[in-house]
Amino acid sequence: MELIQKIIIYDTLATLKIREQSVLKLYYIAGFNETEIAESYQISQPMIHKIKKRALEKCRKELERKKLKYASIV
Repeated sequence: MELIQKIIIYDTLATLKIREQSVLKLYYIAGFNETEIAESYQISQPMIHKIKKRALEKCRKELERKKLKYASIV
């Protein structure tokens, strides 16, 4: 992955709420499943699923916005 791509991804993740960032990191990086994350937050698994889904949608929208922005630079 190129440096500019990494910067865009980290910048995109920074736009999320702390809980959304944590859920994505625990799920995709640390390898926890939704039930394990829910237990650590003491909330339901469906709520974790909703947080994860919402965070991914925010990332998609933000990446699309950044794609348009950076396309005009390159």
